[in-house]
Amino acid sequence: MKRVFAFLLTLCMCIGILDSGCDLRVKAEETKKEYKIMVNRAANCVTVYEKAEDGTVVPVRAFICSCGREGHETPLGTFRTSSAYEWRLMVDGTYGHYAVRFNKGIMFHSIPYYTKNAGDMEWEQYNLLGQPASLGCVRLTCADAKWIYDNCKAGTEVTVYDDAENPGPLGKPEEIKLEEGHAFKTWDPTDTDIDNPWNTVRPELHLMNGRGDGVVYLPVGATAHDIYSALAVRTPQGEVRALGEYQLRMTGAYDLNSVGKYIAHVYGIDTHGVRVEQDMMICVE
Repeated sequence: MKRVFAFLLTLCMCIGILDSGCDLRVKAEETKKEYKIMVNRAANCVTVYEKAEDGTVVPVRAFICSCGREGHETPLGTFRTSSAYEWRLMVDGTYGHYAVRFNKGIMFHSIPYYTKNAGDMEWEQYNLLGQPASLGCVRLTCADAKWIYDNCKAGTEVTVYDDAENPGPLGKPEEIKLEEGHAFKTWDPTDTDIDNPWNTVRPELHLMNGRGDGVVYLPVGATAHDIYSALAVRTPQGEVRALGEYQLRMTGAYDLNSVGKYIAHVYGIDTHGVRVEQDMMICVE
């Protein structure tokens, strides 16, 4: 009897743990923001809009992508995201990293990998970003696919449309081209995996002035130029790049004419084409 009781107690505890895990996942989904994803098939560019409580939307992310090539075009229309997979076996036997389904077999995912190994990417396919190349899915860099995987809840609206003249309100980003002889070519340069060798040359964002807390402080009425003047890119060797040696882009729902604290996404690229990005707080006072 004691053994039966102990077994039942253990079983109940396990069920409780499983239920707790499910609750945590549900809560994590509930706390995610509301987004709308627009895929410009003709321009091979994705724009993500954040939805405000009043129903308005603000563009907050732009991703270069590869939609379906001729004969395998990504279907037009409006859909909803559903299942998500850290690794997903594709129809051609390759693997997609951070795959998010939004229309039957059509998904957002990384550049294909030969195996479920972050250092086994099909590097030639990475160089096709920005042009049609897939079998219908929407290919993204690893970092961009992971952003959708991490931040967009199941049921997020996705619209696929064509507009060859206008990629989107944030423009179409560019990515580094991988050289055949490069030692790191089988790793996605955007992947933040701790073992990624690109981390050895990846720059970091640097505040030119501040209070030591990583916050960008600006007066009411500041301009976008003031934001960019406050930021720079620093190499792994500690060298701060001069203006003209890097590119910076910032997106987000912030108002430089109103006192408050805002979160903005900062995206930087150095002279090697390697990107660094993070969310930063802007304090308008």
